[in-house]
Amino acid sequence: MNLATLRNKVLNKPNGAMLIFSDINISYLSTFTGHAATVLLTSKANYLLTDYRYFEQAKEQATDFTVICRDRANQSLASLIVDLLFQDDCQYLSYEGEHISVMQWQQIQQQVSHLTKLSKIEAVGGAVEALRLIKSDAEITVMEQAAKIADTALAIMLKSVKAGVTERELAVELDYQMALLGSEEVSFATILLFGERSALPHGIPGDRTLKFGDIILIDFGAVVNGYRSDMTRTFVFGQASAEQKHVYQLVHSAQQAAIDEVVEGVLGSHLYQQSANILLNSEYKQYAGEGLGHGVGLVLHEQPFIGPDCGTAIEKGCVFTIEPGIYIPGWGGVRIEDDVVLTDEGLKILTKSPKGLIELQASKSYT
Repeated sequence: MNLATLRNKVLNKPNGAMLIFSDINISYLSTFTGHAATVLLTSKANYLLTDYRYFEQAKEQATDFTVICRDRANQSLASLIVDLLFQDDCQYLSYEGEHISVMQWQQIQQQVSHLTKLSKIEAVGGAVEALRLIKSDAEITVMEQAAKIADTALAIMLKSVKAGVTERELAVELDYQMALLGSEEVSFATILLFGERSALPHGIPGDRTLKFGDIILIDFGAVVNGYRSDMTRTFVFGQASAEQKHVYQLVHSAQQAAIDEVVEGVLGSHLYQQSANILLNSEYKQYAGEGLGHGVGLVLHEQPFIGPDCGTAIEKGCVFTIEPGIYIPGWGGVRIEDDVVLTDEGLKILTKSPKGLIELQASKSYT
């Protein structure tokens, strides 16, 4: 269905063709999960071009494609593309300009320019990404599985929280638990920070040890069939201070304000504004994060990007994060993030871990 939709949208002229270079987009269209591949769509055929390393895998996975094994020693990618364009009598060629280097494209263009029948060459942007914006039921199902792995792994890892443990030790334990539960890899480098370091929105876990009263900020995700989850939870080790409780409640309220407004057709900018109305009218407005969320799927950050200028209307099947935050240098940060999707039954939250402020105690269960 994805491939047919793209062909109808882009190859809407007879004798048209399109080159696709992005590994993610190739996987989305063909289910091929290897690398070193290029897709060429013409009005007559779908071609997946690769080499001996991935040839058998591509034949098995990309069943809607004619898979061609290029002899790298004797044929350049550019010459193979030219041969296929000539063979299929192509007159119009579009290509993914944002997914190929200038040098690589110049090599192809030099060869393609010799095709006298090729009257137009143009770069196109976002054609496949626009299709990826709306997830199918099957895609949503595997994203739910990724979210469930993350939820379960977090509950297990929290049993290892104790005074003196380092950020890095807990991050490694969380990644390990996700792997044991079936995650193909981490969705991104796990963010796990203590105390004042939790004010770093994308900080790297280090050797900072955990002390009573510290904020613990954890941002992480699992991967199933290439699809990612993305969740942030914020805790306090021991008893939370009045200010920690206040900041947490502000962020929680800001997230809920956006969640309450998710309906079909709502603009991303409107969701941002509902959250911002709370954070920017508080005494912590100068420490509020700039955006609200982003789409998630085969790529961690994809359309739509939810912020003040987001003109994208939310449609059914759109999976995205809602993640307001407050980050106070020298004090700490609070972020709460969930993956959400709009369905026929309304808004569904994929990430299920508890969101009330939990005061962690050593060796307790937090399922």
